[in-house]
Amino acid sequence: MQTFQGRGVMADGSQPTPPDKALDMFRLRDGFQIELMASEPNIAQPLFLSWDSRGRMWVVHYRQYQFPAGLKVIRYDQHLRAVFDRVPDPPPHGTPGKDLITVHGDPDGDGHYETHQPVISGLNIASAVQVGHGGIWVLNPPYLLFYPDANRDDVPDSDPVVHLSGFGLQDTHSIANSMMWGPDGWLYGCNGSTTTGDVSSAVTKGVRFQGQCVWRYHPKTQVFEIYAEGGGNNFSLDIDAGGRVFAGTNGGNTRGWYFPQGSYSEKNWGKHGPLTNPYAFGFFPPMKFKGDGRRFPQAFCVYEGGLYPKPYDGMILAPNAMQNLVWASQRIADGSTYRTEDETNLLESDDHWFRPVYAGVGPDGSMYMADWYDSRLSHVSPIDDWHKSSGRIYRVIPKGSSPAYDGADLHTIPLADLLTRLQHPNKWVRKRAVLELGWREERSALDTLVQQVNATQSNPGDTHGTLESLWAINLLGGLNRERAEHWISHQDPDVRRWVVRLMGDRKEPIKGLDSMAAKETNVQVRSQLAASAKRLPADAALPIIAALLRHDGDIDDPHMPLMIWWAIEAHAERWDLVREMLEAPDVWQLPLIRQVVLARLIGRYAASATPDELQWCAELLQLAPDAESKTQLLVGLSRAFEGRSIPVLPDALQAALQESQERLGQSGLVLAIRQNNDAKANEIVRTLSDRNADLTLQLKLVETLGEVPMQATQSVLIGLATGRNTIEPALQRVAIASLASYDDASIANSLIAAFGSRISDEHDLRSTACRTLASRPGWAKALLRELTEWRLRVDQVPPDVIQQLRSYDDPETVASVEKAFGKSVTTASPEKLAEIQRLQTLVADHSLQGDPAAGKLQFTQRCATCHQLFGEGQKVGPPLDGYERGSTRFWIHNMVDPSLEIREGYQSYLVLTLDGRTVTGMIAAQDETTVTLRTAKGETQKIDREKIEVLRALPASLMPDGLLKDASEQQIRDLLAYLMLGA
Repeated sequence: MQTFQGRGVMADGSQPTPPDKALDMFRLRDGFQIELMASEPNIAQPLFLSWDSRGRMWVVHYRQYQFPAGLKVIRYDQHLRAVFDRVPDPPPHGTPGKDLITVHGDPDGDGHYETHQPVISGLNIASAVQVGHGGIWVLNPPYLLFYPDANRDDVPDSDPVVHLSGFGLQDTHSIANSMMWGPDGWLYGCNGSTTTGDVSSAVTKGVRFQGQCVWRYHPKTQVFEIYAEGGGNNFSLDIDAGGRVFAGTNGGNTRGWYFPQGSYSEKNWGKHGPLTNPYAFGFFPPMKFKGDGRRFPQAFCVYEGGLYPKPYDGMILAPNAMQNLVWASQRIADGSTYRTEDETNLLESDDHWFRPVYAGVGPDGSMYMADWYDSRLSHVSPIDDWHKSSGRIYRVIPKGSSPAYDGADLHTIPLADLLTRLQHPNKWVRKRAVLELGWREERSALDTLVQQVNATQSNPGDTHGTLESLWAINLLGGLNRERAEHWISHQDPDVRRWVVRLMGDRKEPIKGLDSMAAKETNVQVRSQLAASAKRLPADAALPIIAALLRHDGDIDDPHMPLMIWWAIEAHAERWDLVREMLEAPDVWQLPLIRQVVLARLIGRYAASATPDELQWCAELLQLAPDAESKTQLLVGLSRAFEGRSIPVLPDALQAALQESQERLGQSGLVLAIRQNNDAKANEIVRTLSDRNADLTLQLKLVETLGEVPMQATQSVLIGLATGRNTIEPALQRVAIASLASYDDASIANSLIAAFGSRISDEHDLRSTACRTLASRPGWAKALLRELTEWRLRVDQVPPDVIQQLRSYDDPETVASVEKAFGKSVTTASPEKLAEIQRLQTLVADHSLQGDPAAGKLQFTQRCATCHQLFGEGQKVGPPLDGYERGSTRFWIHNMVDPSLEIREGYQSYLVLTLDGRTVTGMIAAQDETTVTLRTAKGETQKIDREKIEVLRALPASLMPDGLLKDASEQQIRDLLAYLMLGA
């Protein structure tokens, strides 16, 4: 903190321009003017705005930023994510922060705020506020707080109730943010890119994610879930008039992201962590754009306020705090998603203190902006020199107008008047009326609302207010099966889309969805059918998916192929139903099946690699009706296994894989590598650089280059390994491993630099990179520097890599290893003997029994990656069936001290090659010319004996110490019960 050099826009010593003078510095698009709605001293560091049912404006003052009060920063990682000494208590407990929530009213109805009232103070990193459903909802990570306010006097009736806990605080410019009410009654919010989550409510426990997502929470059911995952540094959530979800981002070359329900979008994988679904096998990019590519459109809203001229309806208005302007971009349908094209900027300012961090449309139809107002913008310096007392709120209005909210309190107006608001020109008013109908429990309005939806059932005319009526019916509990089945044929595609979504949210299948999917003409409705099929029971979902697969044109849609794949993947474990779908006539000829599903489906089963799923892989190959289909399946199979250990395969699957590999082994390019034919180097490089080339051939080429290095290919291998030249994890993983054969110091730097971007924890990329880096003394030192300087977490280094690092004996490396991982605990040490005694005492208490079924899960997580038991697991280490399984003493001694007795044939060896590379593993095979080592991951490396300088046994087992260090006492009992008794 004392030596960090700030990057980006830092405080420059200038002074703020008075609010009235700052107004003169704006230049607006023709036909518009800007008005100051509030400023200091009533406003300071505003981050977020919302409005209540009386049209009053609520403001979050983010004055505590950048660090939570009462916490101590222990260290930072390479992305300046802080590690704090503890989790803060929820307000009002613990150390009070400086964050504040105020409400601003317009009692005389002139469109300007005359009253400014503090409501909640002492908050500690508060990012959003919403009012409704009986009180005030405050997003104050790591918590979502509810302040009851039954009489709506803006004085909370009690201390807050914690509804959610577990949002990350590591980086307070990317915390959970932008909370808003959805028309379905859920609270929606974003999470930024560099914080994690382990979120729990009273009902849902431990929903974990790394980095960016859109989440939602239902106040009644108390269910929390990830709505869509990925994106940029998601801020400024907005939900358009059709209920579609968007968010801004801090990146360039886009105006933001569109998030279909259940979708996965791109992330900066190394920095922001993997997706929650390891079998997503694809992701969405941001919206394509044409225009100003500078970053960043963090603030973002879809204009649907009814006040601006008609061409502005649906336009994206995106303030850019870095460039001191507001973009205006047309939102254009691009298949089932959107693209944008910039028009003339809505406004610009010469005031470099103008930092708009929020944009939204208020009850009067104007776009409002929260201006952070500071000469400093960058968060990356830990020095706190923000201008804490400044902040402004503006609105942009048509020139010469004087807009004002009509003053009606939607919570108290007569029902008849509230119903008329469902057709108001301003989206905010319409949506708020929907919510109030639900919160007021106006069930007497159901007949009127149903009539509104039915009136436009087959009427091609104006359907204004119909979607709002459907939303209100849902909130009032009136969307029953009969109505839903009737309305899936409604002429309004938005109604059809939302009926499908709402029934999917309830995980309640209705009749006719499969036939609807077969004839549905609207691609966004088909997208929602896929999203809802992901949530429905498998027997209801697969017929819908089968119908969607027959829309051949969707193969070219930017989103539909993956939306359909994700729906299939959600039910992949129901092989009986998946197989039934694949046995339908001509299904194997469908473009979506051939080009999207086959390789992913077999890859999904192979990646999971349970005995059942490997058998399903074999059955898939048997089902393949032609060579092209079989080729697609083999591509997926190779993608799943390349660079990883191959488990014991069913005979048919083993034969198919062998045939494929033998065919590729005869490729002229593969032979050229083995023959050191440098004349083919350029052609090899071109093949590896071609994203349309045969993936299986590329994998074989890269694997062979790891065995027989060709110097001319080093650059392309680095590009593949660091993710610059590939989006295929299997190809990237194999390239990382193959680089171990190239003796060049720059390789270590390239791999380490990519840890912050494309070399992520996902798909074994980071663990493979650690193995490559540990293979050479200089590279190992570079890896250790990342660990000892806290840019890489110790828990991201696999146990076999730690063992390999401990094999180096130069003093500098030994000291770094001990600093990162601690001193090696010797066999039969006092520490290990004490742990053995503790565990023996634990299991000796026969009043506390283990659960073998739960123990099987522990075995799968802790042991099956190396050992087989009852036919399940890998064969890296010895199979466990023949051991003294009934003895707790045997199991405890071997798990605590695995090096005490190493079974014959499973001794670890170290190989030091003449070019300085270190490889550790068990000897899998050897002959007069080669030695083949099997690593802890089950991968094999064949090494030419002429290139070996040292081959010696290691005293330590490949099985890591500390196998049970994070296991609870009950988990240990469960594991032992399974090992001794079986499930």
